[in-house]
Amino acid sequence: MRKLSLLLVCGFLVSWGFLAHKTLQQIAIYPLPADLGLFFFANQDYIVQQSIRPDVRRKDDKTEDSKHYLDMDAPVFGPNYRTDIPHDFKQAVMKYSFDSLRKEGLVPWEVNRVYGRLVNAFKQEMRDSVLFYAADLGHYVSDAHVPLHTTRNHDGQLTNQKGMHVLWESLVPEAQLKNYALYQPQAASYIAKPQDFIFQVLLESHAMLPEMFKVETEVRQALGEEKSFKMVERYGKMQRYYTDEFIQAYAAKLGSSIQGRMIQSSQRVASFWYSAWIDAGSPAWITKEISAEKKAAFESEKALWKSNTLISTGQLLSLHKK
Repeated sequence: MRKLSLLLVCGFLVSWGFLAHKTLQQIAIYPLPADLGLFFFANQDYIVQQSIRPDVRRKDDKTEDSKHYLDMDAPVFGPNYRTDIPHDFKQAVMKYSFDSLRKEGLVPWEVNRVYGRLVNAFKQEMRDSVLFYAADLGHYVSDAHVPLHTTRNHDGQLTNQKGMHVLWESLVPEAQLKNYALYQPQAASYIAKPQDFIFQVLLESHAMLPEMFKVETEVRQALGEEKSFKMVERYGKMQRYYTDEFIQAYAAKLGSSIQGRMIQSSQRVASFWYSAWIDAGSPAWITKEISAEKKAAFESEKALWKSNTLISTGQLLSLHKK
C-alpha cells in the first residue's frame, strides 16, 4: 500500500478513518429529497457499514490503493498542476500514461467511473447494485475531501511531520466527534458535471494543506517533542504516536476546519447520489415496498439530525459496537 501501509495491517485506520467514513455516510442520507432519502434510510445499515469497504479491499486488491488519492503536486504533473491536469481520463492517460496515473492517484476518475455505474444501476432497477455503488461512491467522494489525499507529502514525511495523515483524518475526528454539530441545512443539489466537480473538490482540499502543516509545527514547538509524542506498542512493534495532549491542542488551534470538511463532504456525497438518480431519470421504483413505519422512522431520525441529537440519543450508527 502506498498510503500509511501499516494502518490496516497493524489495526490503525486509513482514509477518513472508519468512524468518520461511517458517520459521513449516515448523515449524507438526511439531505436527500424525500423519496431518495427514504430508499437510502431503508438500507441505512448497509450504506453505513459498507462505507469502509474500499479501504478494506486495499489489503488484498493491489489495484485499490491508487483509487483513493491524487498527488496533484507530483513532478509528472508539472508546476501548473492546478490547471493542467486533464479532467477527461483518456486525455490524462495520453498526456501522462496510465502507469504514471496509477502511481500518482486515480481518485477523480474512479469517482466518475463509479458514478456511471450507479446511474446505470438506477436505470436498470438493480437495487443491490445501487446500494453497492452508492456505498463505494460515497467513500471515494469523501476521500477527495481530505487534503492529504492530494499531495505527495501525504504523511508529512517530506517536512519532518510524519504522522500527519492519521492525525488529521482519524485521531482528531475520533477525539472530537461527540462535540461535532452534524447538522447542516444545505440540501443535496444536482451536479451537472461530476468529473469537473470532483476536481474542484480536490483543489479545495489541496488549498487546506499549508494551514494544516503550519499548525502542526506551531503546536509541536509550543508543547515540545516530549509532550507531543509517545511510543506505543502495536502488534509487537514500537511506534511513535501523537499524545492525547497534542491531539487536543492541535484540534483546538486548527478550529472547526476538520468538522467543517466532514460536514461538507457528507453534503457532497448526498449530491452525487442525488445527481446519479436524476441522471437515471428519477426512477420511482426506489420507494416500492417501503412501509409506513419506515417512513415515520425516517422523519423521526431526520428530526434528531436537525436538532443535533443523533449522538446523544444513540442513533449515530458509527458509535455502535459491531
